Amino acid sequence: MLLFLAKKTGLFSSIKTSTGKISEELEVSQQTVSRKLRSLKEQGLITLASSPQGCEISLTEKGIALAREHFFELKKFFSKGKTRELEGKVSLGFGEGRYYVSQEPYLGQFKKLLGFRPYLGTLNIVVEQEKLEKFLLNSKPIFIEGFSTKERSFGNLKAFKIKIFNANGAIIIPERTKHQKNTIEIISPVFLRKKFSLKEGSKTKIRIA
Repeated sequence: MLLFLAKKTGLFSSIKTSTGKISEELEVSQQTVSRKLRSLKEQGLITLASSPQGCEISLTEKGIALAREHFFELKKFFSKGKTRELEGKVSLGFGEGRYYVSQEPYLGQFKKLLGFRPYLGTLNIVVEQEKLEKFLLNSKPIFIEGFSTKERSFGNLKAFKIKIFNANGAIIIPERTKHQKNTIEIISPVFLRKKFSLKEGSKTKIRIA
């Protein structure tokens, strides 16, 4: 939220807006926006003046200093370099990928947003977490919305288009997962294990699509 406000104010000016407008831009609830703004104000990072028409927000000196600190930390991270390829090894999953991927509300969004209907299952690959983070810097996340049925709810997903060998695919990252952070799930329109004769421990190489 602080970085969002830094961008909007240019650090040194103020903005007149509303929690509704901010919630639309950040794609979060108005309650979340209000809570975060109150927290920033209590920490002395922003000034916040509310009125029936909305609110006026500016960063304090303390807020500007913290935003600058974040900038230098991010600059160091990005300067380490990004990678367009990621190596890993095939791992056995929990056997739940087929169930989740086969849900029609997900399938419809995969087709519309990723350009394919996936094979009903996921390929799990273990990678180095730091290299994964750098790899994903090159790809814009595609947001897949969750949904609810009479029985249960299914969470949001983030998807990143990739190529694995010569096949199209996508890394999908659920909001809730049983996997470790260094294990990624890949969907593809083809049965990757069969097409490329993959088994547990097989080495793979992924690249940005």
